[in-house]
Amino acid sequence: MSEEKTFSFTLFEPHRTRAPKNDEPLIEIRPNGRIVFNKKASQLLENSHFCMLGYDPENKALGILPSEDLTPNTFPVRYAAKGAYIGAKKFFKHFEILPSQLIENTPFKSGQFIGINLTNY
Repeated sequence: MSEEKTFSFTLFEPHRTRAPKNDEPLIEIRPNGRIVFNKKASQLLENSHFCMLGYDPENKALGILPSEDLTPNTFPVRYAAKGAYIGAKKFFKHFEILPSQLIENTPFKSGQFIGINLTNY
């Protein structure tokens, strides 16, 4: 008769747990010149397909003006399942404000503009 073996099983328990979903509006400014809206922030665009961009150097803020019309200076807004984004590298290079690292901030309304501070503070 053989002896019974004792097993010591280690359960699969992934270390990473999903972070709770961020339900706050958030806009990211990426070093590649993309302005990325999470789902909540993309609602501020009110399904506009284009936007004009402005810069306030005194307050270091970006202004996004949603627009339905394609004009020579508008940027297309692309919608995705998790939000929206605008490719705006030309804009950032023009004002020499392309960030070297990701900037993430809560948007604010300023008149018809959606504003975002370009600092991480």
